[in-house]
Amino acid sequence: MLAYLLENQLISRQQFGFLSECSTCTQLLDCVNDWTLSIRNRHSVDVIYFDFTKAFDSVSHPKLIHKLQAYGFCGRLLCVLSDFLCDRTQQVVLPNGTSTLRSVISGVPQGIAFLGRFSFLFT
Repeated sequence: MLAYLLENQLISRQQFGFLSECSTCTQLLDCVNDWTLSIRNRHSVDVIYFDFTKAFDSVSHPKLIHKLQAYGFCGRLLCVLSDFLCDRTQQVVLPNGTSTLRSVISGVPQGIAFLGRFSFLFT
């Protein structure tokens, strides 16, 4: 998928985090270099930080599948991704009971997660 996105210029080579040799450390070094050059050339530098913690927990599965189709993904690959994401359910299991199954329409499937005495089952 990544090769397809790069070949069709759907993802920038400036993207950090998904490309080899482009880690967050590399991204920080690149930024510090840009800031240093700007300051050296007497340009102002403004920096804004965003916290994307758990950002993918809100990814809508139908919208993601639609976006992948718009980017040209189709056939078996799209079917596998769709089958993996769609029609999933979850429930919370506690020592004294279990919740009802609920549909999962967003987020990234994680399997079974255990948090202390509580477990969350994603199917």
